[in-house]
Amino acid sequence: MKTTMNLVNKEKIQQILKDMVDHAYENIKGEEVLLCMECCDVDLYVAADSYEPFIEAIKENFELDDLGEIADREAYHLLMRELDEYYVDLHVKSGYYDYFPAGIYKVNGREEESESNILAPKGVFYAPFEEAIID
Repeated sequence: MKTTMNLVNKEKIQQILKDMVDHAYENIKGEEVLLCMECCDVDLYVAADSYEPFIEAIKENFELDDLGEIADREAYHLLMRELDEYYVDLHVKSGYYDYFPAGIYKVNGREEESESNILAPKGVFYAPFEEAIID
């Protein structure tokens, strides 16, 4: 995990992100779900919004205003973009998903093109298309 900011709780944040990936997978394990990498289907901003331990861990790295919110929003957004890259990479490398890069695939005897990188629960699809379910 690489960030331009020196995190005071890097290991804690790494573990929380891994836990978030585990939790996300448990919610879709075995389901016929395709996750578009460019369409925010795997997005830290969305996932973190409802994951209080992550929000609190991030706040430990910033000065807070009178309302308990992060004062330097620009630095916060930069950190979140960097952590999002790591979060997406955790999904790809987790072993939970099949990764289908953008490209041409053979589906039911014909060529289909995917313009996006796609993740799917491991062993459910043979290509990144709804009709490419493994029997």
